[in-house]
Amino acid sequence: MVFIGVFWPRIGSESHVLTTIGTSPSFSPTRRRSPRCLYGSWQVGPQLGEGTYFRVFRARPSEGVFNGWDFALKTIRPEFKGDRLLIQRMAREADAGSEITSAHIVPVIDSRTGSFVVMPRVWGQTLSHILAAGQAFPLSSAVWTARQLAQGLMHVHEARWIHGDVKPDNIVLSNTGHATLIDLGFAQRVDLSLPCTSRKCDRQGTLRYLPPEMLTTSVPILPQADTYSLGVILFELITGRQLYDQTSTKAIVQAQLSQRAPNVRSLVPHVPGSLDKLVSQMLAKDPLRRPWPDAALVQELAAVEIELLSPDPQMQFVA
Repeated sequence: MVFIGVFWPRIGSESHVLTTIGTSPSFSPTRRRSPRCLYGSWQVGPQLGEGTYFRVFRARPSEGVFNGWDFALKTIRPEFKGDRLLIQRMAREADAGSEITSAHIVPVIDSRTGSFVVMPRVWGQTLSHILAAGQAFPLSSAVWTARQLAQGLMHVHEARWIHGDVKPDNIVLSNTGHATLIDLGFAQRVDLSLPCTSRKCDRQGTLRYLPPEMLTTSVPILPQADTYSLGVILFELITGRQLYDQTSTKAIVQAQLSQRAPNVRSLVPHVPGSLDKLVSQMLAKDPLRRPWPDAALVQELAAVEIELLSPDPQMQFVA
């Protein structure tokens, strides 16, 4: 099996010795069983990053000869161990990551309920890091990136899942431009019979990238929720600005629910009409008016790629 590389924001130092999870890190880096190794699988290395509820460590199989730390082990922070909702999130991540097969979605290759998930590391930079650096995104690269992500979301949907947290922080671009979606912690099964409140999904994820229906409590969440989030990202890549410039939570929610998204062509005049129309469809307030995240959306984005790469027709003059 060939593993794609997971870039995680670096926290800590290369000089850290091997640490165990939940115990003192001050011990010799020679071979020693950590709590994870007691399960017979993984040796835990320096911390790679952390969020509000989770920590991510470098990891490698505890058996065999592995010189590199080519895997990432994600675990619940010690102060939240036993939290039922976080355990459920990690379980969903493990299920989704083991069922979805795509070159653009990071897989989960091992897990233990309530304890950890293990993924291959993905090498590159997060899209949020690239955008924060103010690097210009050529129009063709923006569409290419969106098309790759649409391919990943197509496989997510085919496996009967919704990613639920498509945002720049969860997108890694390699130095060759390969796009990978990471972090399936908010993934949820496609279930048309359950309203949003039944999943406790309202306002989960990052507010600026949540579709309007995830800010309400009365409708099921459809795969088109991921289409909306991808549309927001594509809008940002094309225009270099956020979809809505409001800053307070209340104002952002109101804009997501009721303010019409501006046409990208009104901000970037050289955008083809086909792309302007597609972005508007992806950002529709009504999820049923958005493209389904399937092969058709991939084909539409690919068609725009071809259009952008095609040379302008030369005018022919006849004497």
